[in-house]
Amino acid sequence: MRGIADTIKEAQLQAQYYGMGMSRREYNILEEYNYTATLFGTEVAQSKRKEQRKEIAYEDACCEYDFDNMVVYTSRSYHEDCKFWLDIIKHFKMPIQVECADATTNYHDGDYNYTEYKSKVWRFRDLETKYSMDFSTEANVISSEDKEYRSGKTVHVKYIWAIPEDQGNYYKVNKSLRRFAKILFIDKYDYLEGWASRINQMPVRQGRSKNWRARKVRMKDRKGNLSKNDGIALLAMWIRAGFIISGEKKDDFMIAYISPDTYKYLTLEDDTAMDDQFKYARHLPYEIDTTYRV
Repeated sequence: MRGIADTIKEAQLQAQYYGMGMSRREYNILEEYNYTATLFGTEVAQSKRKEQRKEIAYEDACCEYDFDNMVVYTSRSYHEDCKFWLDIIKHFKMPIQVECADATTNYHDGDYNYTEYKSKVWRFRDLETKYSMDFSTEANVISSEDKEYRSGKTVHVKYIWAIPEDQGNYYKVNKSLRRFAKILFIDKYDYLEGWASRINQMPVRQGRSKNWRARKVRMKDRKGNLSKNDGIALLAMWIRAGFIISGEKKDDFMIAYISPDTYKYLTLEDDTAMDDQFKYARHLPYEIDTTYRV
């Protein structure tokens, strides 16, 4: 627990940042720049600062699309990129609707030269549970030795959501999540990655707290032991559903939902390598059946 001295020191630092017209992150970049410049010269420091600015710009980039007017695709009217998804949905008789919208993302190269990136945002809408997942896709080049277990294809989850009156419990969300993931895992996507942010623009149903996502909770592992540290309820829900922590973003965590093939890849040399990451999971993504025969 932080003492009064730590609290006073933090308040003094925040006042210092404010007085300089900077955020804490900007101040830290400046401090690192001065340190690097002293050791290696201003040219190296400027190059490093540019890369930091580029990373921050990419992290803070906002993907804009027409959220309320997405195009609905069917087996009779579809975009070629989603034809296989529609075939899978039809084969398994899933209550899933596929939608799409054009998207634009603006970010700069570290020197504030802005680039406009055009893409598509997809939506899987579960007509039974009323939950939807908005996402984009990306394909990366991988080494030939990894191709047996990985494709290099990833999914960037923007939201898993329902309007407040349709929001239910963990089991409804998880049911939709596993349906969505099954489609994408059959299509050889390696994992779904998202940001467990306690604050976003999606409204939540009001309960004991105005924003249940930020409420602090502790979790029980499979042996009934409580976690030593508490975290936000939103992160706890996704960890129970089978997400693992894959990184940090601002004050929250990036999380990933890995495919059966990715799990095999990560446990090739040690079949217990992922046990700690899944110790609090109630459901496991790598147990999703991806068998599909036309």
